[in-house]
Amino acid sequence: MKGVPHAARRIISEDLRAHNRELVLEEAFRRGTISRGALAQSTGLTGAAISRITRELILAGLLREQSGTSGPGGPGRPTRELEFLPGGAFVVGVGIGAYEQWVQIADLRGRSIARRALRLRSLRTAESALRNVVQEIKALAAAAAIPHRRIIGCGIAIAGLVDPASGTVLQSPNLGWRNVAVADRLGAALGAPVCVDAMHHALNLAEMRRTSAQDESVVLVNAAMGIGASVMLNGSVLRGGHAAAGQIGHMRVAGANDLCTCGRRGCLDTVASGYAVLRRLKAVASRKAPKEHDVKDARRLMQIIGGDDRGAPGVLKALFESGQQLGEALGIVARVLDPDRFVLAGPLAQTESYVAGVRSGLGASSPALSVSVLPADSAGAWLALSRFVLSSTLDLSRLRS
Repeated sequence: MKGVPHAARRIISEDLRAHNRELVLEEAFRRGTISRGALAQSTGLTGAAISRITRELILAGLLREQSGTSGPGGPGRPTRELEFLPGGAFVVGVGIGAYEQWVQIADLRGRSIARRALRLRSLRTAESALRNVVQEIKALAAAAAIPHRRIIGCGIAIAGLVDPASGTVLQSPNLGWRNVAVADRLGAALGAPVCVDAMHHALNLAEMRRTSAQDESVVLVNAAMGIGASVMLNGSVLRGGHAAAGQIGHMRVAGANDLCTCGRRGCLDTVASGYAVLRRLKAVASRKAPKEHDVKDARRLMQIIGGDDRGAPGVLKALFESGQQLGEALGIVARVLDPDRFVLAGPLAQTESYVAGVRSGLGASSPALSVSVLPADSAGAWLALSRFVLSSTLDLSRLRS
């Protein structure tokens, strides 16, 4: 680094150390238990670098040296395996939709340790809603006896258009929020870093991280009162120029004529969503003017698909036909984007009839279709794991204090 100023050399060196630590922790996370020699081989780092990094991670409580041996580590030297400790630290996951909100604390495997429903009295006022979220997170951590310093960060999956770089909710019509700096406000109140993403993108990113399918091209569809989608090409989310990519709910469907929330007629949302299920059951009237989905209608949908009448022939037929419309639309998406697979998420995805309808509409020659069971708050926890733990931004000083 000859000719590079001392301050710049220090920054470069710190960045390199953080990058190398990320490689080691990622490998330990993936393998569960691994020797220092195997870490050196898989990461390409020197033995000295591995020793220094693993010592830091052991002191921070993220790795543990096992007492047993797993074979020779050199002439006369046994090899001690290093074990990744999921309970060494924790992350917070928050899911904020227009109809339900949840918060959880998860370990470093993304497993929920404590979880509760949020009772946000007024989603229309972002300030009061975020204050309530902070109070609930602190109460949940206290109830679970988790020290604040061992919470590495918080991830939020939220309904709406989001700028993930700044953690700002640009627009969320169903919540009534616009240009809300969620990450900054929550981060300042929590004393921990916060990341935010749109719910459908958060679910897609969480599924990628959870299944280690990081090089796949995946289209995830969140089927709720409306239809939203996240497109991941070769491991990267496609966001578009205005963070609005993936709004397949507003694709035009031949023969459809109902008025959509967007003001146009015949959108996929009107024939394939939870709203479409309610329309087929005549549980809601057709729109006379464009407006967002009603909370009362969302509750009615959840009562129908989760209540005593969920097996009624009419309900099964409405679910199947709505799913079939989505499947036919996804057939077009498949021809345009050529994804490796589709993932179906959201409340409608938890019903067999809707999923069967999607499969029927897609046809046998289409990409594989799987169903996600992750709730939004779990997606938020996986976001936090990826951003603040299994990354170069990991702040070990929180765990040493």
